[in-house]
Amino acid sequence: MTLPDRWNERWPDYNGGVWYKIVWNWSCQEPAVLDQSIVFSINYLNSAGAVFLNRDLIWSNRHLEEPLSKSWNMPRYWILPISGLRHDQNEILVYVRGYAFQSAGLGDVSFQNVYNSYTEYQQQIWDRRTLFVINAILSATLGVLCLVIWLFRRKEVSYGWFALSCLLWLLFVSNIISTETYPFPNTVMAAQANIAFFVLYILSFIVYLLRFVDKKFPILEETAFICSVAVILGIFVTPLDYAQTVFGLVFLGYSLLFFGVFLYLLRLTFRVPRVENILLVICLSLIIIFAALDIALLAAPFDTDLKPLSPYTSPVVTLFIALILGIRTTKSMQKIEQFNQQLEYRVFEVREDLKQSMSEKHYLELENVRLQERIHLSHDLHDGLGASLVRSMIMVDQSEQPMSNRQFLSILKLLRDDLRQIIDSGSSIGAKVPETPVLWIAPVRHRFSQLMDEVEMRATWNIASEWVVQPTPLQCLNLMRVLEESLTNVVKHSQAKHVQVTLDFPDEQTLCLSIQDDGIGFDTHGVLDHGMSIGVRSMKLRLARIGAELKVNSTPGYTLIKAILVVSP
Repeated sequence: MTLPDRWNERWPDYNGGVWYKIVWNWSCQEPAVLDQSIVFSINYLNSAGAVFLNRDLIWSNRHLEEPLSKSWNMPRYWILPISGLRHDQNEILVYVRGYAFQSAGLGDVSFQNVYNSYTEYQQQIWDRRTLFVINAILSATLGVLCLVIWLFRRKEVSYGWFALSCLLWLLFVSNIISTETYPFPNTVMAAQANIAFFVLYILSFIVYLLRFVDKKFPILEETAFICSVAVILGIFVTPLDYAQTVFGLVFLGYSLLFFGVFLYLLRLTFRVPRVENILLVICLSLIIIFAALDIALLAAPFDTDLKPLSPYTSPVVTLFIALILGIRTTKSMQKIEQFNQQLEYRVFEVREDLKQSMSEKHYLELENVRLQERIHLSHDLHDGLGASLVRSMIMVDQSEQPMSNRQFLSILKLLRDDLRQIIDSGSSIGAKVPETPVLWIAPVRHRFSQLMDEVEMRATWNIASEWVVQPTPLQCLNLMRVLEESLTNVVKHSQAKHVQVTLDFPDEQTLCLSIQDDGIGFDTHGVLDHGMSIGVRSMKLRLARIGAELKVNSTPGYTLIKAILVVSP
């Protein structure tokens, strides 16, 4: 036979073990001696095996029974000891155990010196293992990078699909790197899982390509996933005699599916020549060219010195993905800069609008303050000076004898004091609250007691002796204005014979001031709802300003005005 040998061509569907016997000899011209050790090397053996020199075992795979070890991806060489060689004829036996669907057999063998064998061995390790390890490392790095991007930006689904495809590619490539079938129980199941990983990898990578160009085909994608599940189930139930045919058809079918998506992307790129799409098509073109050349090398009936190009696909993908990410990052930065400029201009516009609005608001607030001051002044004049004027008019009107200058002067001084209190109401607000309710209400009681005596009106004052809860100066001032306005209305309009003023504390936080008389009463509905009385409306506004409540109840012979204030601790 000639090497490399695949026994499936000679014994179709044979699964088991085969022995290869290599008979050789060496000689040196006397008196020369062998100056270097002889090295025997095997390019590969598929799948597991052992080597014997003159019937002595010099090497063996770890597992020669299921689960078989894998040596088809591992070149090997042995330095043959001169003392163990015969001068006439030597024999090397190579035992190989494998499966027909995996093209079991023996690769090239050679006899060389140490230096040449070691150099060739290092080159084979680089081509058949190191490049794939680098491929796996780059794929894992890209996968983790895209996974992190997807985790932080879930709407970037293309990165998530690419991360998944990198994981599946790692599982697929691990068949080349590993020398054992672990964690699978046997070689057949390991091969079935490997082709299943290939199917899932192609599917996820195709979805990634479609999402990269912002395309979705829900019905086609769902159909492809359902068919793939059926294909994977079929892979695991395929009889061993048909495994090679089924695996080959599955590999060819999904390769054609990938090629079809590539043609679609090529057409789309010609229609919409975006830089990212062009780079992606170039990357895919190189991958397809490398894969086609490697498939041709595997199918070649003769041996060749050409090296496989598939290990170089990952560096190519890494390069183009880096370019694409760089372009996308640049575009994103440009969008951010443009957005910042627009935002800055918009902020300037809003700031100018806000400045104008604030100016208008400030003007309106000034006008409102002026209006409020006028309203407060009118209420103070009505409740304070107005009440004093009414009281003075009643005193002059009820006087039976002409009033002396001293009496007029006293009246004018009272009016002056009321006017000064109105002018200095701000300072009055900040004044100190009297020590007891009796001291607080004493000035009002003094003024109205004299007036009520002149109109023959009896007054009863029920005032608490101590503050259960003390109001603020502003609350005291407004309550006093309410009391003055109420008593003025009683004297002026009620025709009452008796009036009762009560200040008590229903609980530890409530102050209640009530004025009750037995006069003719008034229409509370018209006064409260239709604003027919300026005095009552003024009292209501004053109490609302300090958070108090006004209650009015009036019928002929009974009128009650009550101010209820809840004082915070």
